[in-house]
Parts: sequence; structure tokens; C-alpha cells
Amino acid sequence: MMEFYTPEEAWEELLARRRAYYDQYMAAFSGDHGHLSRTAARGSFWKRGGKVKLHVPAAADIAGTAANMLFGEEPRYAIYDESLGNTEEGSQGRLEAIIAGNGLNRKLLEAAEGGAAAGDVFLKCRYDRDNADMPVIDVVRGPDALPEYRMNRLTRIHFFTVLKAERKNGRVWRVYERYEPGRILTAVYCGDSTALGTEKPEMLEELALEEETATPEGLLLAAHIANLKPSRIWETDDKGRSDFEGLRDLMDSLDEIYTSWLRDIRLAKSRLIVPAEFLRRNPSDLFREGSYTYDFDEDVETLVALDIGGDGVEMKITPSQFGIRAAEHAQTYETTLRAIVSMAGYSPQTFGLDIQGSAQSGTARRIMERKSLSTNAKKQSYWKAPLEAFLTAVMHLDKALYGNDNLHADDSVRVEMRDPAMNDLAETAGAVSLLRSAQAASTETLVRMLHSDWTERQVQEEAQRIFQQNSGKERP
Repeated sequence: MMEFYTPEEAWEELLARRRAYYDQYMAAFSGDHGHLSRTAARGSFWKRGGKVKLHVPAAADIAGTAANMLFGEEPRYAIYDESLGNTEEGSQGRLEAIIAGNGLNRKLLEAAEGGAAAGDVFLKCRYDRDNADMPVIDVVRGPDALPEYRMNRLTRIHFFTVLKAERKNGRVWRVYERYEPGRILTAVYCGDSTALGTEKPEMLEELALEEETATPEGLLLAAHIANLKPSRIWETDDKGRSDFEGLRDLMDSLDEIYTSWLRDIRLAKSRLIVPAEFLRRNPSDLFREGSYTYDFDEDVETLVALDIGGDGVEMKITPSQFGIRAAEHAQTYETTLRAIVSMAGYSPQTFGLDIQGSAQSGTARRIMERKSLSTNAKKQSYWKAPLEAFLTAVMHLDKALYGNDNLHADDSVRVEMRDPAMNDLAETAGAVSLLRSAQAASTETLVRMLHSDWTERQVQEEAQRIFQQNSGKERP
């Protein structure tokens, strides 16, 4: 297979993507003030001076909500025999064991959240035949890997993992891995924060890594999953789209609004303006004439010393209380937040906006959150195929390493993503009753509708019990 990127070229391309795309959105996601300042546009809130700046974690909230919509309800996984056209029960138990052993749903939530922020996420599989009893699935952030495509097919992925960062001399040790069909290439490089540096072959043995590892059956043990496509500002077809694409300026404005609001609150604290003579002079100045300093107790925040004494000036205490523009700030804040959420592809109601406190039925909620559900459905379409291909490769690797004899050559993993809009029980029961009356669905289908979280085996066992109860005999 012709190489397109060398490790050094892949690293340079990944750095370019970080600077042009990933950094600005990951800064909004993390909320780190230094990162926000470095990646902000010229003249924006985070580039201007100011001692106190606050960050509103709207980006993190959007990414977390997007992940919950995708994988808050665990998908249903099943082994499917392509040649026979039905599910294969023999390997289902092993698939479920691998999913449970890897904590796959937790990792998918992590991957979906990172993918929503960066626009891409990667899954990779590694294995240790001697020290593990199943393949291990890892999640890799979008800014840490570079995919290669040929004719819209994923051909290889370059992974860069920081092994060690030395603060004193600035050296950074990285493990480079290239996953491609049939093999995994590994190398160790020593560079700095921007340069990949020089290869250190002697480190492979020290880290117990193989320079090249063959994968059984020519498997590609990694997957690239785009959050959405196409990117509006990135021209390459292999780049996903962040939920925050084009929204960094609005997010910076939201931070400025909230900072201004809190500044108003600080400035509007109730204070008393008093003559300086009313305050306690510093003991060291008791015998000094004309120039004094004063002791000020930080816990007494209501006293402000002004030298207003003199002939014709009334010595009195004057209260000072500025107004807080709460309504104006709240309206501007909510309008800006609503625009951010909507432009990210979600309904304001998903984030608790534009809700008047009334309870909503499942149907009403789906109508109000239609935009969020539509965005989630698009994301599911980008997740489904690569996740199925990846888990299929994991299962065939498991067969080659650990002898899963029940898995056939044509078997693949099918993934059924869940609908995040949960139906009311009465609504679901009504639909089940109508379908049964019309004889338009099997008992298994109806049980699956009522118990969407059940495995295929549980569904079939319940359907069998219903059949026995209604007919007094077992199904053929």
C-alpha cells in the first residue's frame, strides 16, 4: 500500500489542523483561561485586557448533552450472520462480555462528548495475549490522530500519544502508532511541544512495544468517527464538524456578558462614604501631621475613606448603592445563549430554555425538541457504520487470539442506536395495543417496544412466556 504521510508529515499536518481548527473549540470546551486567550480572535473579549474574566461552560454543556442524547440509553448489540441473514446466538454472550469488560458504553459517552467538541473522535483496539483475556478498546481525541482516506475508504490512522513531558528541559516523549489493515506500526519519538523530534528505537524494548504487529485476517483495528459533516470552514473530506463550528465569537460574547453582569454586582455592593476622620488611623501615623494612613479591616467592606473634611463641609455618613442592570443582562445573556444552542443544532428546550414550567407529554416534548432529535439522528448515522465495522473487527480479533469458535467468517456486529426521546408508558402501551389488534407486529416486536433496554435473549424469553401463557404450549 502506497504511503501518503510519513510520521513527520502526519505530525505536521495534525499540528496545522490543531492551529486552524481544533484549538479554538477545545479551548471553549475546557474553559482554560490561558487557552481561551491564546486562541481568541483579535479584539475579542479574551484578547482584551481586564483583571476579572469569567467563562460560561456553554460549550461543555452542549457537548455533554449531545453525548447523553447519543449514548444515554445504551445501544443494542447483536451478532449477525450475513450469509444466513439472521442473528447468531452462539457468540452473543462473548460480545456482551467484551462490551461489559471494556465498559464500552462509558467509553462511548466519553467519545461522543469529545467528538461533539472537536468534530472527530477515534476508537482503537489493542491486545496483550499474555496479560489480558479480551481485546482492549481505547478512545482517542480528534486532535491526537490523523486519518487517511482513499476513494472515501479509511485506509490508515496515525496516532500520537504523549508518553512523558519533561517540564525542566521541555522535552516531550511520544508514542507513534500507525494502524492499517493487517498491521500496526509503532515508534517512539523525543521532541518538544511542537516538534515530533527524533525517533528512539531503543525505547521500544524498554516499553515492551513491538515495532510491527500483524493483525489477524488483515483487520483494521481502529475507527474514525466524524461528529457531523461537512465542515463549513475545513475543506478536506476526512474532517468532521464540531458542534461549536463558527460559534467561538458568540461564546466569547457570552463570557463578556456574564463578566459584565458580575461586575455590576460587585460595583453595586452597598457602601458608606464617610469622612476620613471617622476611620481609625494607623498607629504609626498618630504623631504625623498632614498625611495619614488608615487601618482597613477587609471584613468591613462597607466603609470607604474619603478626605472630605474641612471648613464648610458637613461631616456625615452618606450611603452609596448603585443599581444592578439585572434584567438587561439576563435578557442579553438568554438571547445569546439561545442563539448558540440553536446554531449548534439543538432546540432551546433541550437546555431548559423557553420552558414555562408546565409538564410535557412525550409527544409534546418531541415536537418542542424536534431540532435536537434531528441533529441526534444525523449523528447516529455517522456513528453506526464505523462502530459496527470496528466491533466486528474486535470480535474477529478475539476469535483469532482467544479461540471463539462460535464466531463464523460472515458474522458481523449490528448496532441499534436508541431514540433519546423516551415515550410515556401509556403512549407506548397504546401503540402496542393498536399493533396487536391490527395483527401488524409479532409478540417479539411488541415486547421489544415495551422493553427497549432488554437484550435479544430477554426479549425472546419473554415472548416465549407470553406464548405459553396464552396457548398453554411452547412455540414451535
